[in-house]
Order: sequence, then structure tokens, then C-alpha cells
Amino acid sequence: EMVVDDTILHNLETEKCERFLGYNEKEHPIVCQLGGSDPTKLAAAAEVVQRYGYDEVNLNVGCPSCRVACKGEFGCSLMKRPEVVRDAIHAMSRAVQIPVTVKCRLGVDDLDNQEYTRKFVTTVKQGGCKHFIIH
Repeated sequence: EMVVDDTILHNLETEKCERFLGYNEKEHPIVCQLGGSDPTKLAAAAEVVQRYGYDEVNLNVGCPSCRVACKGEFGCSLMKRPEVVRDAIHAMSRAVQIPVTVKCRLGVDDLDNQEYTRKFVTTVKQGGCKHFIIH
């Protein structure tokens, strides 16, 4: 499940945060997928994720659901803004020691081609992402 950065940042009390980030130790290795587009908020949320003991934090740039992509600037709508994703990845990578990865699509809307996907990955890679999950 994806957790929106604001959900974490507005629920920092242990009992509230546990509801969103809690897991069983047997689940390792475990990845937390974040949604959001503000580099500062994503970096702060990534720090919380790291404190909870996650092995990796992943930025969702692939969800096409209108509940995600149409309500705020996250999910696949971010595919259209590679510089924003690059900056978010850079901020998150500087804030945590665990790997920061990106889940994205092969393209989105009229930007659904190999050339655009290559440009997107090249741009985001500049922010420090070394692992992309493409679907």
C-alpha cells in the first residue's frame, strides 16, 4: 500500500503512525511506498520510514488511479514532471541511508513512448535514483 507523505507527517504520534507504518519483523526485507510531490515533505516522511526500520523507500510515480493521480500531484501524473521527481528523489536520498527507488510506468497519456521514458529515467537518475521499477 502507498502512504501519502502528509498522512505520515500529520500522524507522528506512535499509536497513530503505527497504523500506517507498522509491520511484522518477519516481513523483512520490506519497502515503504510513498506518495507525494513536495521534496521537503517526502524527505521528512522518508526519515520517519527509515526510523521505523524499513529497508527501502519507494516513490510512487506509477499509480493511474484517479484517487491518486487526480487528487494532488502524485502517482502517474508525476511522470509529466520529471524534474519534480528528480528533486524529490534528491531530497529523500540526502535525508536517509536506505535506498530510495522509483516506481513508474512506461509512459503516461501522450508521453507514452520509449524516447520519453528514457528522458524521464535519465532526469530522475540525476537525483540519485539507482533502481526503477517500471510497469
